[in-house]
Amino acid sequence: MARKAIFVAAVVVLIVLMAGVRVVISGHAARRTADRLLAEGNEDTAVGFYDRTLHMYWPGSPDVEAAVSHLSAMAGRRETAGDQEGALHIWRVLRSGLYAARGLYQPYKETIRHAEERIAALVALQKGDPTEQARHLEILQRSHDPRRSWSMLALLGFAVWLGGAVGFIWRGLSPKGKLHARPAAVWAAVFAGGYVLWLVGLYLA
Repeated sequence: MARKAIFVAAVVVLIVLMAGVRVVISGHAARRTADRLLAEGNEDTAVGFYDRTLHMYWPGSPDVEAAVSHLSAMAGRRETAGDQEGALHIWRVLRSGLYAARGLYQPYKETIRHAEERIAALVALQKGDPTEQARHLEILQRSHDPRRSWSMLALLGFAVWLGGAVGFIWRGLSPKGKLHARPAAVWAAVFAGGYVLWLVGLYLA
């Protein structure tokens, strides 16, 4: 049993490491492509690759930090040049990309706040209505986050669900596929309970 547990744990760790390596490599490749395009003067296409970089976020990522810096600078330059539509697009890309990086915490909160302020200001300028800025900013800053406690319950339920499936296979079945009634019933109950917790967490989040 100990060997089985070690094997399962090793497989899980390997999968997590592979996913992490993919995020790092993909983010770096997207940032390098964006840097090249920016150096060539192709800002519009560069914005798309910086957006890809933001979606490959991991804590402390220098590539994401560079993407945030370049996007902020490009949006500022567009505003200075009077290109309100172009600036608005880049601020929105930056905001949505950073929100996509949200997990158990929200990175770059101050950058998001600044982007939302600039989006609201630009929308008000385009509409020619100064009162629109405060209204649009309130909409942007309105929280639509899932409730964290129920989200954690959903994650717990998902983990229990997977654990129940693994337990059923490893403990409820013999190597020849014969069913061991008692452990199979226990792990089937764990599987069903985890599935219910997952659904309840998703529904209430």
